This record gives sequence, C-alpha cells and structure tokens, in this order.
Amino acid sequence: MDARLATCILCVGSMTYAGAHTMLGGARLPVAAPDGAGHSLVTRMRDLPPVRAAKERSLRASRRDQALRDLPAMMDVVTLGLSSGLSFDSSLELYCQRSQTVLADAFSEAMLSWRMGITGRDEALRALADELDVAALRRFAGAVSQALAFGSPLSTVLEQQAQAIREEQRSELEAEIERVPVKMLIPLGTLIVPAMLLSILGPLLSSSIGFR
Repeated sequence: MDARLATCILCVGSMTYAGAHTMLGGARLPVAAPDGAGHSLVTRMRDLPPVRAAKERSLRASRRDQALRDLPAMMDVVTLGLSSGLSFDSSLELYCQRSQTVLADAFSEAMLSWRMGITGRDEALRALADELDVAALRRFAGAVSQALAFGSPLSTVLEQQAQAIREEQRSELEAEIERVPVKMLIPLGTLIVPAMLLSILGPLLSSSIGFR
C-alpha cells in the first residue's frame, strides 16, 4: 500500500510539472544564477573615500609602530659599525642588508636617493622621519646631521638614543598593562556579573515561586 501511494504521488508531481511546463509554452523555468551583488557591494564599500582613508590611516599606524620597534636595533647595528671603524653609510647599509623590516626597506630607499644625488643625506633622513611620523627618528636624523657636520662622535649619541627609546617603550608597555584591569571592568560588569547573579538568584526565585 505504501508503494502504491508513493507511485501515485510521483505521478501527480510529474503531471503538475508537465502542466506548468505546457502553460509556459515549453520554456525552461528560470534558474537562479549566482548573485554577485553582495561582492560588488562590498567592493563599492571598500572604494568609498572614508573607508579608503581609514584603511590608509591604519596602514600608516601599523608601519609607524613597526618602525618604532625596529629603531633601537638599527641604532645598535649602526653603533657597532661605527665602533668597528666603518662609516655611517656602510654601517647603515649593513643593517639594511641583514634586516628584512619596514625600517630597513625605508632606509634602503633613502640611501639610494642620496647616493644617486637626488637629495642630500640630511634631507632624505628628515623626509624619512616625516613619512614614518616617528619623533625618535627625527632626533636620530638631527643627531646624524650634526655629528657628520661637526665631526663629533656619533656612536655615543646613538647608544644614548637607543637606550632612551627602549625606556620609552618599556614605560608605554607598563602603562598598557596597568590599563588592562580597567578595560576588563566593562565585560565583567556587563556580561559576567549578570550571569553570575542569574545563576545564583535564579534557583532561589524559582524555588520561592514554586513554594508559593
């Protein structure tokens, strides 16, 4: 009996489809094609000027943070090169060859510009500091310019600057660690505490209601 019922249902379905096919004049029913409207909408959203500006600001901030983290190591390498008798350009080139960082790539481009005579060393270093927007790099550029202009020892100045940058980074890290408990108060007060109160007071309320 079940097999006969299933056969009847299949026959009715086939007749219904055939009737609809005949009413449409033998034309094929439209099949939904993959819709790319969502992808195009996302692409258009990415092309909006505010979105592009926010993305560029994020990239610049990330590049600045990476350069600031790599700056003390660069100063250490240049200081070691100067202490070994190398020139400033040779010491900086040594760092650029041994490092694959954002700062090394930026210094490579700056060195290429002043070696080709497009800009002077001082102008290239200041332009690099302005491009990366790192205050410590501006101090580095000023120290290099003064030392090379007056013949003063540069290794001592760079060593002091590297130590000062590390102390600033350590202070910022400690301040960020101190702010973590304050930031945790928001999810603690909005999510964890209400859930705990509900888990504690829920059974008491339900028992009291059931008792009544």
